Amino acid sequence: MSKELKEKNESKVVQARIDKELVDEAEDIFNDLGIDRSTAFRIFYRQVVWNNGLPFEMKRPEIPNTETIKAINEDTTNAKRYTDTDEMWKDILED
Repeated sequence: MSKELKEKNESKVVQARIDKELVDEAEDIFNDLGIDRSTAFRIFYRQVVWNNGLPFEMKRPEIPNTETIKAINEDTTNAKRYTDTDEMWKDILED
């Protein structure tokens, strides 16, 4: 066997600790797609190489600003309640 062919056939074992629930959910999807875990990992690694980075956008979750946090925590127990939309729209349009 040539050195080039031997190098192409070499492989490495990759291990990762992943939450069991996440693994189970992902493997259900893999099964639906007709692939196993190893194939899914090979596809992911190939996409990383082809994209020269992760094959998806990574962003930090947006952190609500002070105004949004205040609105989320606002006490609405005394808020006016409506039984029909006509009454609600009348109030909205009067303001």
